Amino acid sequence: MSKSASERVFGIADLVDCICENAAIRNDDGTLTNWYFFFTFARINKIAATPALREIWRHLDVHSARKILKLLPENPASQLTVIRGGDKPKTQQQIVQLELGRIFFYCEMVEFFHALGWTSIEATRLNDFLNLVQLHMPSKIVFPRLKSLLFPLTHGHCNLNLSGLGLTQIEHISVLSHPTFCSQLIDITPLFPVIRTLELKDDIVALSPWKETIKRAVGTMSSLRNLIITTSRSIAPYILADIATIPTIKMIKFNIRTSNHPEPPNINSFSSSRQSSRDLILKMTRGDFDIISTLLRQSQSVSISHSVLIFDGIDKDSIEQPSVDRAITAIVDTCPSLKMLTIIATRSSGSRFYRPISTEDDILVISSQTLEPLTRLSHITTLDLHLETALIITPTFLNHIAEFWSSLQYCYLSPFKRFELEKNEEPLLRLPDIIHFASRCPSLHTLGVVFDLELDIIEREGWFEQSPCLPVARAMKKLDVGSSGIWDHRRTASIISTAFPFLDNFAWTGPSFKSTMCMSARESEEWFKTQNLVFGLCS
Repeated sequence: MSKSASERVFGIADLVDCICENAAIRNDDGTLTNWYFFFTFARINKIAATPALREIWRHLDVHSARKILKLLPENPASQLTVIRGGDKPKTQQQIVQLELGRIFFYCEMVEFFHALGWTSIEATRLNDFLNLVQLHMPSKIVFPRLKSLLFPLTHGHCNLNLSGLGLTQIEHISVLSHPTFCSQLIDITPLFPVIRTLELKDDIVALSPWKETIKRAVGTMSSLRNLIITTSRSIAPYILADIATIPTIKMIKFNIRTSNHPEPPNINSFSSSRQSSRDLILKMTRGDFDIISTLLRQSQSVSISHSVLIFDGIDKDSIEQPSVDRAITAIVDTCPSLKMLTIIATRSSGSRFYRPISTEDDILVISSQTLEPLTRLSHITTLDLHLETALIITPTFLNHIAEFWSSLQYCYLSPFKRFELEKNEEPLLRLPDIIHFASRCPSLHTLGVVFDLELDIIEREGWFEQSPCLPVARAMKKLDVGSSGIWDHRRTASIISTAFPFLDNFAWTGPSFKSTMCMSARESEEWFKTQNLVFGLCS
């Protein structure tokens, strides 16, 4: 009997693996949200069962771990007695393998182990299981695919048998600990010989624990490349200065939080020892524009340069002209080899801190003159600015970008709505300006910027009649027009599809964004029709 099309598809192991990997939808912490789909998918056949179960058990948290613990005997050591099979008695190792084989099957799929929320009884049962395996099967690795581990330190100790987990292949560790318990970190570092990323979460790391223990522990991890640490804005510069003496660290990320710790001496009191110049990726969340300039100036004092700067979740209230000017100046002065710059300082409508912008007076205006110094950074490939402000981007500024940033690949200039402001001496961007700019950047694949597209201006200057003469940007894949105005979707779609023939992603800021910086419902409908025409979804 010939097989159906579905039977042929689900009989190919590699194809089934690809389907499962791309079907998984996970939260930020890695937990699977569409687990019911995989339970159903696993019942198709034996070939589909393994990859589906692998996605279900890839991320082991306290809830999924409890399902494994239910498979354990109440007291594994006492209940695993000698079992005879045929004429040959079973060895203790064979008994363990027979009795716990199902648990091993699930554990071998785990890649992320998050040991949060465990009760002392659950931790004890898991430790008994790990100790039993170590005793009778010393060469057995319970979690052979494990790459990431998150665990708490309770009163200075981890309530899990870390050595029993088999940690020689762990690359990422996240530790939730109080600063006073960081002394234990130096004791457990030998368990992770190939660690690449260390994350210290939860509480703020003060200066004393960092100097006394954490710095020393980080220095002993020869394979460590990335350090993620929660600290205050006053401590971060000190940590950055010490990182200069640890050459193996390639990336540091600060999660900035408000601290009640006493302030350390002034940052200028550092006696900076001159080190050989080195490159470091700097990331930061929940800071402000002033800490950006402080960290970069400190980097310069210890001979650190940055090729990648990512500042996410910047306090929107810190977007003031002097602070922005200082941050831009510090970026240009201290990072001559910068390749990627990301600054995100917005409030989403879902945030409880969100305050809709009601009038134009509430919006800080950042002109192209403020950003103009960035054009001196000739190695830029990515510029990503998400600022809840009015960015006045002029044709002259785009021309300078195209002239000096020949390798630009990603350019996102906070595409919200702009306003006609009296102090704006140059005209607003027009669609031909965008097309000319994109065509002069041969590697540019993503562009987000607001431009002006009013019908009277279009008809007066005859833009659409000139469309056959406009250049073509063949590398462009995504265009985000933000809240750009639009009138005639047919003629707009004609120009966009001609200028960007390989466009495969089109976006705009719809009216659901409750702010005056969004477009009207009519404009959103026009852009929707434009998108359909560009991608040939309707006539």
